[in-house]
Amino acid sequence: MSMTLAEIRLKQNPILTSMLLGMGTGARIAEKLFPRLPQVLSNANIAKLGKEHMRQHNLRRSPGGETKMINIKYENVVYTVDQYAVDVPLPREWFREADEARRLNVGMHLELSAIGMNTAKYVLDLGYEIEVAAMAIDPANYAVGNSLALAAGTKWSAATGTPVTDIRTAAEIIRKKAGVRPNTLTLSPDAFLAASMNPEVKGYLPNTTTGPATIEQLKTIFNVKNIEIGDAIWVDENDVGQDVWGNAAILAYVPTIKSGAVTDFSLAEPAFGFTNVIEGHPFAETPYYKDSRKSWIYGATFERRPNTATPEAGFLFLNPK
Repeated sequence: MSMTLAEIRLKQNPILTSMLLGMGTGARIAEKLFPRLPQVLSNANIAKLGKEHMRQHNLRRSPGGETKMINIKYENVVYTVDQYAVDVPLPREWFREADEARRLNVGMHLELSAIGMNTAKYVLDLGYEIEVAAMAIDPANYAVGNSLALAAGTKWSAATGTPVTDIRTAAEIIRKKAGVRPNTLTLSPDAFLAASMNPEVKGYLPNTTTGPATIEQLKTIFNVKNIEIGDAIWVDENDVGQDVWGNAAILAYVPTIKSGAVTDFSLAEPAFGFTNVIEGHPFAETPYYKDSRKSWIYGATFERRPNTATPEAGFLFLNPK
């Protein structure tokens, strides 16, 4: 069961929560593609605008004549969140050794609260990253015609691959369907490597450039404002690292959602997706001591759910390498 904002503030540790919210997440890019949409309740009603505002209307009127009234349709969409929580045990022996290190003025002593919160945040963020990536590389989450599986000579890693043509063509598909030009290109490491080394891409670079294209150069070549590289990995049961973002590229329109702007936000802006997040999350639970583990327990909770909003505002490339 989810908690109200008041209950969250009663149960959380404000100092550790500040630490949790402030820690970096490295190569995590889920929020770059599905920006946070804060909400207070576990279920939020958001008005989703239809396409009537994009149609051509005869608005000419004669003096004294009736003003054209168009029929705007809103779909009342209910967005819910799921709760994710993790506990990190820190053995009491660690605290004893850390206290002794401080007493002896040892410079490299352990900051145990930071270890607990950093571990909790890493686990929660990785689960979130994996969930968003799985949604983003699933063709079922895109409009018909907004995905392309590359193969053989069309792969960007092939000498005959054409990532510049592919991405600029996809941008026009998004613009004509959603009414916005995409502003974000999300690349898995494989996709980034393939695109940066591709002959068509390098043909746009100055003759003096000998290495692969940089991210800044790709922004200009692809005519996209933001490029995000999904470097996150997860480790399988054989301790082998796997790319969270697989072998894919996602071109999308991502709106800027200001912190606390939930009351002003509607789905009239055709975001490919966003993440509903309970205000104040993730938050740190107040640590407690557990006798059976002889450990202090540091917990953290994250209530959120990523959602696709406008399938026409994204385009998926599979297997670019």
